Amino acid sequence: MATNINVELFKRYAPKKKLEIINSLSESELLSISYTTILRIIKEAGKGDSGKARNKFKTLFLSDTGNNWNSNVTSIWNSEKDEIYLSVYIQGDDTDTYTDYKLKYFLDNRSENQCLGKLHESFRNSYEHDVPANYDRADRAKVIKAILTAYIKNKYNDKLNDNGKEEDN
Repeated sequence: MATNINVELFKRYAPKKKLEIINSLSESELLSISYTTILRIIKEAGKGDSGKARNKFKTLFLSDTGNNWNSNVTSIWNSEKDEIYLSVYIQGDDTDTYTDYKLKYFLDNRSENQCLGKLHESFRNSYEHDVPANYDRADRAKVIKAILTAYIKNKYNDKLNDNGKEEDN
């Protein structure tokens, strides 16, 4: 039976059980996550500017997760009108950059490969080319798994700690 992560994630399970559920999800189950679920994740476990009385904008930092080639998704954050963006680090031959990509396009399962951004490189011999950050379905599933894991670890950090050390999963 397929697990609906949009429901199971917010049930009253122990944090270790939630991590087990996340680790057992298939690629298609991970890609079935909804936009509203990720928005809720950011609002509950994201870090924001603590100096403001009503902080509306939050960021959830991810561990290194990417396409195992030239880019990593470093964080997700919400902006005005609850628009969610991915912060993507792209590395080329001679330079690197950060770019932002809308989450709603990232969750679009109609296309097999998605380009999260391009890095334009030009060399001294007048050779120029674009370095794309392409993500296939498996890469996108890894990013969603990293988002879910970061949510559990940020929200339930005190319950996951055992004698001052964080458990490895």
